[in-house]
Amino acid sequence: MTINHFKEDNVFGRFSALKCSHSKRISADNDNNDNQSEKSSWWINELDSLGIKESNCNKNDSNYLQNLEDLSDNKKQYFIREYKICYRTVG
Repeated sequence: MTINHFKEDNVFGRFSALKCSHSKRISADNDNNDNQSEKSSWWINELDSLGIKESNCNKNDSNYLQNLEDLSDNKKQYFIREYKICYRTVG
């Protein structure tokens, strides 16, 4: 009878460890989602400040954050080129 009790405790212990590791993984995934959401909000605000209200970036794309960053960088480079053209000194 003691053997049965030991086996049940061992199974319960493994189940508890599995449940704990699963909870930690879910917590880490939620933290990653929060960080990505925060980063994407930052890039969307950055694009909004550059005059881009809607981006064509797909939110489900694995490179979504990179696409937002690239779009922002491209727009800034465009502004810099236009500025240099407009304010070029004739020498």
